[in-house]
Amino acid sequence: MSRLAATLSSARGAARVLSIAALLAGAGALAFTARLAREPASAALSADVAPAQQAGSAWSSPAVLNPCPAGPAAQVVFPSDSPSHATGAGAIVWSDSSHCPGGEGARVAALGAGDEPLAPSTPRTAAGQPIAPRGALLAAAAPHGQVVIAGTAPSQPAGGLLIQGAAGGPFAALQPLADATAPTALATGYLGDLALAAVPADPQAGRAHTSLSVRLERFYAHAFNRDVVARDPGSAPVQALTLAMDYRSEVLAAWTQGGAIYTRLIPNRGPARPPQRLASVGSHAQIAAVLSDDERAIVAWSEQRGSQTSVYVDRSATGVRFRTPQLLGRFTDPDGLSAPAASPSLVRLSSETVMLAWAGSESGHWVVRAASVDLNGVGAVSTIAAPGVDALLAHLAPGPADDALLLWTEPLPTAAGPPDLARQAIFAARGYDAYQARAVFGQPEQVATPAPVSDPTVAFDPASDRAVAVWRGEAAAVEYAIRAAGDAP
Repeated sequence: MSRLAATLSSARGAARVLSIAALLAGAGALAFTARLAREPASAALSADVAPAQQAGSAWSSPAVLNPCPAGPAAQVVFPSDSPSHATGAGAIVWSDSSHCPGGEGARVAALGAGDEPLAPSTPRTAAGQPIAPRGALLAAAAPHGQVVIAGTAPSQPAGGLLIQGAAGGPFAALQPLADATAPTALATGYLGDLALAAVPADPQAGRAHTSLSVRLERFYAHAFNRDVVARDPGSAPVQALTLAMDYRSEVLAAWTQGGAIYTRLIPNRGPARPPQRLASVGSHAQIAAVLSDDERAIVAWSEQRGSQTSVYVDRSATGVRFRTPQLLGRFTDPDGLSAPAASPSLVRLSSETVMLAWAGSESGHWVVRAASVDLNGVGAVSTIAAPGVDALLAHLAPGPADDALLLWTEPLPTAAGPPDLARQAIFAARGYDAYQARAVFGQPEQVATPAPVSDPTVAFDPASDRAVAVWRGEAAAVEYAIRAAGDAP
């Protein structure tokens, strides 16, 4: 958020604004229809690992990476020390089920320079011993071009397992998380700094302490070299734990506890600052946050109260002092569906500006809304809507060229009742922070035709500008598609 007021004033930026505006019928109203100029569906799911290019599309046909049933939330990780400089090979990370060859645990498929991932493998030590975290996994970029994976081990139900290594291996165990219970959160900074947060367990009481442990691995280190334990307010469970890092390796933690949302800043030196209570919060809260090196932060969240969803954003003053939250929207949940888990999403672009996406409602259906956020507030809102069906926000990923990629799904409608979440199409659109803080997106691109889809996510490769999307498909198999590098909308 430093230089939040900066816009695309260069000739390159002006050209982007003009070219994208030309794609939008009625550019004065930034909202546009997600089915506009959409390519016809022409490719079925492939059982091959190697993807084929879809005719007339920048995206390859979906391919099966691993046919074995996988756990939720496969992730794509690209280690880097800046938005446009890769420090190591990327990876697709997921957890296989106990019915898979090799048993339950993490699997890693390295992403080289080619157009397909390498064969999946179980993480192993330098001595060749398997060292695979289990359960619901978290993955993030780490220093020295490495990947970090956090999970749990069945032999330690209240403990955790954390490993780090290059995408192709070997991996090594970091400081164990045996003193922590869920939730856990990971965050990576621009230089490759890594932050991990967990709630320490109370072995005598069998419940969580009212404290938060935040560990930091700097870009020049090979292990956690800073550990800050901060006492939290109250004794209720910590939920929806989220981390954000700035360029200086300071960390902002945000979470809900006892019906309220809190934040706490962990400076790069000294103790944690006192917690700040932002607002009361309803159930099923989801939080996103960004932290800037100009000592400002943004926190956005959604909450449910009965059948209503509300979305808020809170922009701090200098010194990360939060003020009064701004209500972005309040509505009855369309089609009987809960808010998508990716709502809201906040990303910091390579220009240091911030883009916000969240789930909204329009004409009785879910839509995707996006806006730039700067020192003056939330900019003009762009809406992606699919006529007659729902557009469910899935992910917002920052790119290497002051851009972002928005991913959403569209479930098939049914004759009566809620839409069919078992059969969804995946779409993407590339967006920019344009003149006067406007989030402008190009034409939607179909990533996958309607099929069993869950937990789609996407990431940019900073080394080549390609994008890799991954999701669980038929029979919970891991599937993926790749967007060609340098192919602007």
